[in-house]
Amino acid sequence: MIVIPVLSVCIYYIFIAAPIYVSQSSFVVRVSAPPSSSSFGNLLQNSGITRSQDDTFSAQEYIRSRDALQRMIDDLPVRSYFDRPEADVFARFPAPWQTGLFEELFQYYSQRVQVIHNDTTGITVLKTSAFRPDDAYTMNQKLLELGSERLSKMNERARSDAIRFATAEVENAEQRMIDAQKGITLFRNKELMIDPGQNSVSLVELMSRLSAELAASRATLAETRETAPDSSSIPFINSRISALEEQLKLEQEKVAGTDGSIAPRIADYEALMLQREFSNKALLSALDSLKTARADARRQQLYLEVVVPSNRPDKAELPTELRNITIVLLVTSIGYLLAWLLLTAIRDHSN
Repeated sequence: MIVIPVLSVCIYYIFIAAPIYVSQSSFVVRVSAPPSSSSFGNLLQNSGITRSQDDTFSAQEYIRSRDALQRMIDDLPVRSYFDRPEADVFARFPAPWQTGLFEELFQYYSQRVQVIHNDTTGITVLKTSAFRPDDAYTMNQKLLELGSERLSKMNERARSDAIRFATAEVENAEQRMIDAQKGITLFRNKELMIDPGQNSVSLVELMSRLSAELAASRATLAETRETAPDSSSIPFINSRISALEEQLKLEQEKVAGTDGSIAPRIADYEALMLQREFSNKALLSALDSLKTARADARRQQLYLEVVVPSNRPDKAELPTELRNITIVLLVTSIGYLLAWLLLTAIRDHSN
């Protein structure tokens, strides 16, 4: 029972199994970031470059994806790589029992492409295997290229979103600024005054002059009554005082005290001016954000940096004949031992 499986495996790996070559490279995904202000941050993030863990995983998943395989098929004869004449019947694609569907090819591709990430160093190792050294090397290089292209598309999407959002904010701020200015213009046309505050200053100055004239007239009246009680000018002075009092009362009502006074208009006008000031500040802030977004768009924020380039293997790494034969021997031996123990137990139980 042990000899037949082990002998079969030995025959396959020694006489049938085709050599498989493995090309290997390593890369790290970096993200551009503003340099840290601290000395320790400057030591770790010199030149404003840091590792990007999440984007590394994105690159890994894309390399293992169906889309990456389809891109490989579009640019390279991938199917012929896996169906070379020197490939054995069990390792090639498609195998005799397969129809060559894309999903079957993807499952086979997943076995031929390995992406291994080291959490400590942040370096990702990419391994591609094929029946010829040049095929493995070409696949490895192409996958590095596709990973870099994917990061570039992610950059472009992030840039477009940032600029579109900042532009929308500028447009909204501009519209609020226009609305605020329209409100001020409508107020001026309705109230027939440019600045109620300036009008109120003029009214206050006028009331000050009227008050001064009224005080002078009252003093003149008192002096005339004392020095010349029967003077013919007293009625004229009284008339002037009455006119000044009436005019002063009217001017005071214009400032405050009635629905038509200027005080509520000043409050409304100041509210409109405050709204325009806020809109102006919001517009300036939105313009700064748009400027920053455009500045960020001019530099690549994510990029794939190759640490070790793809190698062209000169020796087959697979299959590992000795290890596989040893595994089959151990598994067969354990299975035989378990079967022997089971049969022995059954025999003893029957006796």
